[in-house]
Amino acid sequence: MTAAASAPDVKRALLLVWTDIPTNLETEFNDWYNREHLRERVEVPGFIRGRRFAAISAAPKYLALYEARSAEVMQSEAYLRLKRTRDAHTLQFAPLFRNTIKATCDIVAHAGAGEGAFLVLLPITADPERLASFRDWVSKTFFSQLVQSTGVMAATYAARNSTTRAASAAHDVRSGDQHLENVLLIEAASELGANIAMSHLNPQALERHGVRPHVVAEPCVFRVLYTLHA
Repeated sequence: MTAAASAPDVKRALLLVWTDIPTNLETEFNDWYNREHLRERVEVPGFIRGRRFAAISAAPKYLALYEARSAEVMQSEAYLRLKRTRDAHTLQFAPLFRNTIKATCDIVAHAGAGEGAFLVLLPITADPERLASFRDWVSKTFFSQLVQSTGVMAATYAARNSTTRAASAAHDVRSGDQHLENVLLIEAASELGANIAMSHLNPQALERHGVRPHVVAEPCVFRVLYTLHA
């Protein structure tokens, strides 16, 4: 496992979609998302993987997380064509998303390696005057220590890419979705690792570094449903 946090010159990107769906449609929704919707995006050139999660201690219930080689992938014609020309199933399900939270982000720091069985997520907002020092602390200290903890495999810090968000906004099918500013994501191999990650993402501790939870009050824990690599 690589412990040191990194911030590459060409930043990889994340697309996050976190939503509820009416309970009577969950079976059909999950089958569509796994078999069609996730695959369509992962097959766009530049995407690396797509993953789906279900909440253990969080709301909304379902989380989709995509990784791309750069934010430009989500500004590409191939990706925007998907947004413009939705198929029948997408037109059926996408308007029914509820309590939806989204993010289009650059990965600004990462440590560790691999995919965990659990994901701990905390959206955050930062005091502008302390954002640079927070990023420096995450990159040089926090993540490097965190991924040495039992059961904690990897950690990612991602920040909103406003240009990418603007490129896709014209093709949104819903109004009222919330959009994240920054997000911390911790991969854990066990429930113990997830609990350790949650303790390190304690909002009171993070507030000392000028950041606070955004949209949610505390870290959220998910289990993996499905992963597809390009």
